[in-house]
Amino acid sequence: MKKLATLLTIVLTSIIVFADNLMKASDFSLKDQYGKTYDIKFPREKVTILAFGDREGSEQLESWIRPLYERYQDTIDIYGIAELSSVPSIARGLVRSIIKAKSPYPVMLDWEGTVSQNYKYEKGKANIYVIDKKGFVVTKKTGLANPKELESLFKEIDKALKKN
Repeated sequence: MKKLATLLTIVLTSIIVFADNLMKASDFSLKDQYGKTYDIKFPREKVTILAFGDREGSEQLESWIRPLYERYQDTIDIYGIAELSSVPSIARGLVRSIIKAKSPYPVMLDWEGTVSQNYKYEKGKANIYVIDKKGFVVTKKTGLANPKELESLFKEIDKALKKN
C-alpha cells in the first residue's frame, strides 16, 4: 500500500509538472498603433507567434521575427505586442506616433501590461512565445536570437505545425 501511494504521488507530480510546462494561452484584445483592434482567441487555425517587447526588448525582436517570417511566411501568424505599462498616460500619443514611425507592421499596444503579465513577460528582453493550434504555449525564448536558439525555435514550430 505504501508503494502504491508513493507511485501515485510520483505520477501526480509528473502530471502537474508536465501541465505547468504547457501553459494555456490567454485570449486577449488589444489595439495596434493605428487603432485597429485585434481579438486573439485560442484555439486557432494556425500556429501563433507572440513577440513581446518593451523599449529595451524591442531592439532584440528583429533578430527573431525576420528569420521566422523568411522561413514560414504565411503558414504561421506572427503578432507583435509592445509592453507599455511604464508609459504615463500623458505620453501615450507620443509613444504611439514613435511606434508608427518605427514599425510599418501592426504592433499591439499593451498600455496596462495585463496581457504581458498573463504571459509572464520578462522585462528588458524580447519574449517570443510559440502557441500551437490548440492554444498551448509550447516554448518561450527570451533575449537576442542566436543560431542555436533559432534552430531550437524552428524545431518547436515545425513540431507544432505537424500536430492537428
